[in-house]
Amino acid sequence: MVKIATVCMAADPRDKVVNRNNMIAYIEKAAEQGVDLIVFPESILTGVGTVGMQQFNSEDKLAIQKMAELVPEGESTQIFVELAKKYDMYICWGMAERNPERFDATHNVSVLVGPEGYLGKYRKVHLPLCERLYHYPGFGDYPVFDTRIGKIGLEICYDKCFPEVSRTLALKGAQIILGPICWPNMTGSLDDPDHLVHVTFSHARAMENMIFYVDANHCGPHMGGHSQIVGPNPGQLLATTGFDEGMAVAEVDIEGEMNRARIFSMGGSDLLRDRKAGTYGEVTKFNEFNPVWGGRVGEE
Repeated sequence: MVKIATVCMAADPRDKVVNRNNMIAYIEKAAEQGVDLIVFPESILTGVGTVGMQQFNSEDKLAIQKMAELVPEGESTQIFVELAKKYDMYICWGMAERNPERFDATHNVSVLVGPEGYLGKYRKVHLPLCERLYHYPGFGDYPVFDTRIGKIGLEICYDKCFPEVSRTLALKGAQIILGPICWPNMTGSLDDPDHLVHVTFSHARAMENMIFYVDANHCGPHMGGHSQIVGPNPGQLLATTGFDEGMAVAEVDIEGEMNRARIFSMGGSDLLRDRKAGTYGEVTKFNEFNPVWGGRVGEE
């Protein structure tokens, strides 16, 4: 059995140390409960600015740039590495990463550390709204990391709107996909369209790949909260925080629940095994409505 925690919290837009200390408090709380993996929201360490990503704010961009750190050499990653070793725990969080080649270039990254030390990072590929004015996108390597609790894949927020991302992670063997988010809710209602998209996509990504999906969201004004742990079986919401700040914990049987999904939930129909990859060429073709290649430079 694996004990997973997901945190819902707000980020101070100007004080990285405050954010880090709040994160450490949750890590210590999770350690008291014997948690194996804790997941924090997107950009929780360095914040998303004062107006979110729906607008561009020059002062916010400058503040984020100043708070950005190298990964893994930066102070915060090293602090969380030591905590992961101390508490025998995997820790995933979001932050702004400074590109080592250019002081003014940053990336929205998710970082994973564990008892073994630094495991890796993922640079967000799909940048919505004004976020593309704050950060540079990643190349789409979509990493999966071997850990003692299972194979963990990383994506970030808007990425989950594109099923190709989680499918790629699942095809690489991911059993747990971590998707830190900063998802809005302008009305504060469970019927808000943003809330329905957030919850529905997390469930869809889990079910269509028959894996576990964990997201962690911000709380506060106009934020959606509801950090959640979703299982691979239909309607399997294992834990959620609701709108308010807090931590939700679930103890899960990774292989057992995946087996139940892939053997029993659809009468033996395994959605990865039954794929017909050779028929999906249209998915990756360029066209006039989606002409920009988002992969590595030099690739065709």
